[in-house]
Amino acid sequence: MISQLSQRDRFALAAGAAVVLVVLIVFAGILPYQGAIARVDARIRVDQRQLQKVEQLRSQFLDLQRRLEEADRRLDAGRNFSLFSFIEGITAQVASKENLVYMLPQPASTQDGYREDSVEIKLEKIRLDQLVRLLYDIQNAEAYLQVKNMRVKTRFDNRTLLDVVLTVSAYGRSS
Repeated sequence: MISQLSQRDRFALAAGAAVVLVVLIVFAGILPYQGAIARVDARIRVDQRQLQKVEQLRSQFLDLQRRLEEADRRLDAGRNFSLFSFIEGITAQVASKENLVYMLPQPASTQDGYREDSVEIKLEKIRLDQLVRLLYDIQNAEAYLQVKNMRVKTRFDNRTLLDVVLTVSAYGRSS
């Protein structure tokens, strides 16, 4: 049957077959392949975003874990910690004993296996840098300490000096 066709008809038939073959290759092979590549690329982008989020969460987790270990260490150090002696010692280092007006121990409380000891102190005629140093020493103590209340007044006779009342609490595991 093909042999009966003229040269021009055979050429047209071959050209038509080539067009059909090219269309078939394009629609059956290339376009699905490009679609699959686009889906894989999109999945890679999603997975990269998820990986970044997991890395961020890991970093946050490690930071929280480090902070928890530090808090546990400080709470364990608070078992044999004497808040009254510590406050008296750093007050003598930062200011002088003449500046210390009073130290009033507050009643201790225990809740959920943790003990809280508090002391209220009043300091008179101290400079701002001395107060900052005192607060720094309290914050960086071996035990877990917290300033629960602080009232600061400037002195009427010398505006560069302060009168301060602090309530400092120490926390530790109850024995």
